[in-house]
Amino acid sequence: MKVQNQSKYRRISNIMLLLLIGIALLPYLLDLEQGSSYLLNREIIPSIWCVFLVIMFFFIPRVHAASRLSKRETIYMEAVICAVILIAVRILTGSILGELGSSPYDLSPAGILGNLFYVLPVMAAREVIRSYVLGTYCNVHNLKFFIFITVMMTASALNYSKLMMASDIKGISIFFAQEAGPVLCQNIMLSYLALYGGPIAAILYAGVLELFHWVSPILSALNWLAEGAVGILVPIGFILFLIEKYEEPQHGKRSIKEKKGSLIGWSATALFSIGLLWFIAGVFPIVPSVVVTGSMEPLIYPGDVVLLQQMRTEEQVRSLVAGDVIQFQRDEIRITHRIVEILDDGIGNLTFRTKGDNNSTVDSQLVHPNDIKGELVRVIPKIGYPSLLIKGSGHIDTSDMEF
Repeated sequence: MKVQNQSKYRRISNIMLLLLIGIALLPYLLDLEQGSSYLLNREIIPSIWCVFLVIMFFFIPRVHAASRLSKRETIYMEAVICAVILIAVRILTGSILGELGSSPYDLSPAGILGNLFYVLPVMAAREVIRSYVLGTYCNVHNLKFFIFITVMMTASALNYSKLMMASDIKGISIFFAQEAGPVLCQNIMLSYLALYGGPIAAILYAGVLELFHWVSPILSALNWLAEGAVGILVPIGFILFLIEKYEEPQHGKRSIKEKKGSLIGWSATALFSIGLLWFIAGVFPIVPSVVVTGSMEPLIYPGDVVLLQQMRTEEQVRSLVAGDVIQFQRDEIRITHRIVEILDDGIGNLTFRTKGDNNSTVDSQLVHPNDIKGELVRVIPKIGYPSLLIKGSGHIDTSDMEF
């Protein structure tokens, strides 16, 4: 069936997108108390989406998936298999790392029904909207709009409370590795399923994941590193499979060289992105930090990035000498200053007297070994200045704060 009145269907699609975004932002805009927030999220919003699904089924003219398949049942089965594989990888990873735990949810019949009412209407409505909009705007191959709708669906699914709780670059990086990256990859996967198989394919994939999460008595409790890696790499593998199987027959075969190049490109991008996030978050021995103040000029200027060798052992701390530049924690502030004196209490306990090169006096407090985060390895000029703008540090004050 071809769409006859394109402007009509696009108006409907635009209204759906606005509704999706509006309801997604509603809990943040209202800023309700805990009891009212629970009622809104657990009862009112799912009820709204149930009404929406009824209206969609009975009153809204339908559009078909943008890419028609002769045997739609095949992609339905593949969607279920991909979801099962993702669950299996999470459980296997959790088993290997010793990060399996019991479900925190109420698994009584009433609890399961309540949880499913909370998640399934929202999930089904999202995939119906995704499929409808893609079927309207991507009835011809339209990569730009495919990317746009995928980004919009990702933005509406993120938990921004976790982002608002992030107080520094490390926290923001963990949010992108554990939350934003996996959610984006999942939404790319769902968009391809909706494009090729319509809403049912996307609902099957997302539904299997949701059902397992809310019904299984045992769940993986992966740390953010493992969760980010599994949540990004596994869906990317699924996406490559879908593109290989369904995209190329409709838009011409590619050469073996092009296929290998695409696979290598996707994989390299994913691995580089994960590695960069891990590097920023301090997984590796060297960690970056943006300097906010001018207390170490002319060696380090505001907006410079310092690379630090993390201090993880007592031997590393004892290897420090006067003249080394270290970063240390003081309350919620990280300071990068030079060691001017090392004090030994006679029984092997060390403390460090520090001073900023551009300061006239030494720091008032001594630095204890447990406060030391790293030793300066290298200064990279100015590349951290955008972070100052993001943090609202358009001017530099006299405090020795860094992040």
